[in-house]
Amino acid sequence: MRAKFLSAVCFGVLTIGSGVWGMDMEHSHSQAAVATEQTIHATGTVKSIADNHESIRIFHNPIPELRWPSMIMAFDVNDHELTHPLEIGDKVGFDFIQKDGKNIIVRMKKQ
Repeated sequence: MRAKFLSAVCFGVLTIGSGVWGMDMEHSHSQAAVATEQTIHATGTVKSIADNHESIRIFHNPIPELRWPSMIMAFDVNDHELTHPLEIGDKVGFDFIQKDGKNIIVRMKKQ
């Protein structure tokens, strides 16, 4: 009787343990997906625009959410129309996401 009781307890612990382990893995994955698709706001100055309007180089101000200092960097643009009204030297506010190792501007407005 005691052996059956211990077997039942061990089985229950293993079953609950696997369920908790699976839930932790699922939860961590969900948080990672949300973090990678977070929209980040920044401001800066246009330094260059690609001829095909698929990317833009901006001297951006510090971005505290990413612990980035001010720097010049290239951003991909999801809608080429965002860059058409811009000229080199324009001050802009923009929102971007980080996806597949790229920084992609999703909104941009001349300031």
